[in-house]
Amino acid sequence: MAPLENGIYRIKSRLSQSQSGHLYIGIDSKQRREQRSGHLKEGTPIILAKREKMVKVEVQKMGGDNYRMCFTSREASGMNFGCDKNNLQKNNKVFVTKDEVEWAIDQGNHENCYHVQVRESGMYLTAPQDAKENTQLKLEHLQGEEGQEWEFEQIERDE
Repeated sequence: MAPLENGIYRIKSRLSQSQSGHLYIGIDSKQRREQRSGHLKEGTPIILAKREKMVKVEVQKMGGDNYRMCFTSREASGMNFGCDKNNLQKNNKVFVTKDEVEWAIDQGNHENCYHVQVRESGMYLTAPQDAKENTQLKLEHLQGEEGQEWEFEQIERDE
């Protein structure tokens, strides 16, 4: 299986395949935005969302299986897919950040499915087993669960 290419993706949780409808990576829209600009605030939770509320993620290869993931929407421009990489044991939540976080993305158990970990941390992007719409994503050690498999569907920027 070839590694991910640079591009814009819809990222779908494999966990949701068995539940009512698919859930995608989204941004918590209930969080307050910056007053004037309407931009998202740093620290806004990254959550599971229905297709109409999902966000497009731009994946940029940095070398090897390391990638940077950032958001393409106007209100989240300049923001990255992030975490508190220096304190993962205490704060394992995933959120919007201006900091660049390197992610290692490697082949999962299904076609176009991948495991996504904070580089060299052993902590993987995870949708909890009981997750539903608006559940915040977190980082956990790889346990081979469906909630740690992510389907990357490449799309056009304006799709």
